[in-house]
Amino acid sequence: MYQTVLFDLDGTLLDTIEDLAAAGNHVCRENGWPVYSVEEFRAMVGHGIRNLVTQFSPEAYRDEAHVDGTLAQFSAYYGAHSMDHTRPYSGIPALLSRLRDAGICLAVCSNKADDFSRQLIEHYFPGRFSLVRGKLDGVPVKPDPAVVSAILEALHADPTTALFVGDSSVDIQTGHNAGLAACGVTWGFRSRQSLIDAGADFLSDTADALERLILGSL
Repeated sequence: MYQTVLFDLDGTLLDTIEDLAAAGNHVCRENGWPVYSVEEFRAMVGHGIRNLVTQFSPEAYRDEAHVDGTLAQFSAYYGAHSMDHTRPYSGIPALLSRLRDAGICLAVCSNKADDFSRQLIEHYFPGRFSLVRGKLDGVPVKPDPAVVSAILEALHADPTTALFVGDSSVDIQTGHNAGLAACGVTWGFRSRQSLIDAGADFLSDTADALERLILGSL
């Protein structure tokens, strides 16, 4: 049984893609830029909001000063609309409750801005997580292991009994870079094959399967 589980947020706990796409396209329309489909946004997310903003900005607007302005536009709109269509994935709220009841320490490790991460977790999963950590200024984003190491230290957790759970190759790499086993969930933003190619130690197709893995009943 794992004693500590670190979860990615977008594509793992919450289906946030429609709200992220809506915010991105709002900014694109405001600036007279081309807009993108939800599927196109699905391929852009995972490396933090600044990276997302850079990707949907035209080439001529990808310098630091322009991205700063576009990021502010995006954050203002997303902050007001981040829960319009966002929903937990099937079985996730019950899974988190059962894991907490079993004494598992739960944390969130996301490349989403820290304030947005905390707001979403508090809204959708109040009381489930011991620690929520999103992107902070001066701290590198996943797959750099620094944020995972900081979380484990804050929780006084042993990496040998910790599991990283996420929906993308970035999450698998993050877990491995920090010395953790990594489980890929197949209901998120990336394909099953991409998780296999990234070297996922485990794959879970449902919340129930993930629970059995964490509690050691596979």
